[in-house]
Amino acid sequence: MSENSKGTAPVADAPALSVRKTSVSFGKFKALDAVDLQVIPGEMVALIGASGSGKSTLLRAVDGLQVADAGSGRIEIFGRKLQRNGRLAKGLRYRRRDVGFIFQSFNLVGRLSLFNNVLIGCLGRIRTWRGIFGIFPPEDKVSAMAALERVGVAEFAGRRTSNLSGGQMQRAAIARALVQRARMVLADEPIASLDPVSARKVMELLQELNERDGLTVVVSLHQVDYAMRYCQRVVALKEGKIIYDGPAKDLNRETLIKIYGEEYEDAFWSAEAAE
Repeated sequence: MSENSKGTAPVADAPALSVRKTSVSFGKFKALDAVDLQVIPGEMVALIGASGSGKSTLLRAVDGLQVADAGSGRIEIFGRKLQRNGRLAKGLRYRRRDVGFIFQSFNLVGRLSLFNNVLIGCLGRIRTWRGIFGIFPPEDKVSAMAALERVGVAEFAGRRTSNLSGGQMQRAAIARALVQRARMVLADEPIASLDPVSARKVMELLQELNERDGLTVVVSLHQVDYAMRYCQRVVALKEGKIIYDGPAKDLNRETLIKIYGEEYEDAFWSAEAAE
């Protein structure tokens, strides 16, 4: 059966992401509460909100890492159903090939070299036996080195990932998404554990992927000033609900207080940016 006949091929002119009436609960705690969100191809969208607002849960649900509540909503990526009514779609491996996920904790294998970690991005496109035995086509190896070069860490290709800095590892995670040939990147607080210089480099890379390569980027951030600097659209969550969805330039003091409370300045990296 071909991929198209299984309904896993992208649908022309479809939204990059469509989330409809989706809820996720952990016991009595509702992390997402009937969330609706649509992202068009080529957008760069920031998710903001206090800790526990639902940002990470939303991204994990979009990538199929978190199943929605039974009977809850529908999530589609480029027109392909990812989950519906609390059930993941069949052929999830193929449906996720267009989505690169960048984790706060990097999600790299520390004992492997940086080069081999980036090659992992090819697994969704090669035969299973090749992945098991680590036999990658020559063209994928060339792509991996080119991706490492692009993100500025090619000189560390042979080094064990566990011996690298957080900024270097996060750039490698971006390189992995490039090798994967992702059409959309989901980044879950990718700069939370980085120093300001490394954080800026990571955000600049994500912005470059969006503007130069046309990738759709959805990135959750604690730093409101970074959200406003790098993203044109901001979606804010509070207690599992979207309470703001609009241009970053329209975020004002009143809206930020609604999102974070009176101590909204704590959501900025620098005090000057909050003024």
